[in-house]
Amino acid sequence: MKSRVLPILNAIGCLVLTGVIVIQWQRELALYESLSKLKTELHAANDLAAAETKRAAGLERDIAVLKESIEATQKAAEASDRLMEEKTAQAAGLETEITAAREQLRTWEAAIAARDEKLRALDAQLAATRQRLDEAIAKLKEAGAR
Repeated sequence: MKSRVLPILNAIGCLVLTGVIVIQWQRELALYESLSKLKTELHAANDLAAAETKRAAGLERDIAVLKESIEATQKAAEASDRLMEEKTAQAAGLETEITAAREQLRTWEAAIAARDEKLRALDAQLAATRQRLDEAIAKLKEAGAR
């Protein structure tokens, strides 16, 4: 009986081993598919990370350009403010000079008016003196003619 049981046990053992091999093979196939899926996801993630890195580098360049632009704008605004202050000071100085010139003009106008008045008075005196001189000459001529 032992000689008959052994081939049956051997066949059962072979069937069990074949079942274990089939189970391991199916597990290996599932793991391979899972590994392939993970590799695909890894490549996609790497590609996405590379794209995001490029995008981040581009954004950093844009930020640097914007910072430079802001600095240039601030410098231009500061220069404009300084220029405006200079122009305001210059305008105030010119207004002061204009006021002084107007005062000087008024002084000159008053001096010219006083001079004109004095000239008129002297002209009137000269005319009166000339008339007296003419009268004196006329009296002398009359006296000389007599």
